[in-house]
Amino acid sequence: MRAGHVMLWLDQGPAVLLSRCEIEDPVRNDQQYLQDSEDLPRSVGWTISLLQTGEILDVHDDTLHLGM
Repeated sequence: MRAGHVMLWLDQGPAVLLSRCEIEDPVRNDQQYLQDSEDLPRSVGWTISLLQTGEILDVHDDTLHLGM
């Protein structure tokens, strides 16, 4: 994947990949983190633009697919 490619995001339709980004990972209820968001686990994802709505979102890699 690279910027400019069009992928499908979940069931929301096509999206243009804009740039790589860092995303806070979901935190389970049994995990304790300090109030500071710097302590939250993070992963690399993509900033995307949904073609149907124009929304710009940061999403995880594993939520993007080719529709196959």
